[in-house]
Amino acid sequence: MNKEEIEEEQRKLVLARFKTLNPESKILLGGSKEITVKEIIKDIENGSDFGKKVVQVQMKMIQVLSTGV
Repeated sequence: MNKEEIEEEQRKLVLARFKTLNPESKILLGGSKEITVKEIIKDIENGSDFGKKVVQVQMKMIQVLSTGV
């Protein structure tokens, strides 16, 4: 797999995780800004900078959880 294929698989994994949540649920960002799960999914699907950052953060979280650290 090349880098682009890996990134696409990571994006699909993170989308699958978010799609298990209520799309109207809100997540608090930065202490004051709220965003719905639906909006996050849209950003990931559209490949926005924010969506790419969400994928990166989620993948780091999965890595930490899988290593038990």
